[in-house]
Amino acid sequence: MRFVAAALWAFFALTAPRGALACACCTNPGQRYVEVEALDSGRLEQIESVRFGKAAMLFVGEADPQSIAGIATPVERYDLTVAWDKSRPGTTRAVFALGNQEGRSGTLSLELPKKISIFEVDPRDSADEGTGPTLYKEWKLTGEVTGCDAFASSNGPRQRLTLILQGRGNACTSGGDFTAWTLVMQGPRANYALFGDLVPSE
Repeated sequence: MRFVAAALWAFFALTAPRGALACACCTNPGQRYVEVEALDSGRLEQIESVRFGKAAMLFVGEADPQSIAGIATPVERYDLTVAWDKSRPGTTRAVFALGNQEGRSGTLSLELPKKISIFEVDPRDSADEGTGPTLYKEWKLTGEVTGCDAFASSNGPRQRLTLILQGRGNACTSGGDFTAWTLVMQGPRANYALFGDLVPSE
């Protein structure tokens, strides 16, 4: 079935008028799409294609970093590496390894859920590029979390971790649209947020 769909799409791409194909990705003023959908293989592939920058920042606002619950000796900046763990059949985990110069390192592992929250909206602050306004986009994934070492206090039966990919683009979303990320920890034992940049694929 997937092969047939791909063949039909290729046929359409070769035979359709150029303008008709382009408008498959067109946007409209005031466009808004907010839904929770299945995390299918196509979207999972796009998520796995993003590349995280080498730094993660802890959101502190006007607070003292030491007042943040759920992290041992928190600091405002961490060195970051991200890996995708598929060692358990049918399960993908995003593993965030976070370290700092004080040596209080650890990991946060997010088990990707079966559903993804999609938010795409015309922010009404961008020029029409000929195919419509540029949409602001967020893809949100909320799931169970495992924290180790400096983040072990983030574990708990009602703790949830949300990965948010943020970016802009047209109506056809790919991993390349996203330029920033945020991790939000919520629950009775730990509440904090980390954020950083996404970088272009090499």
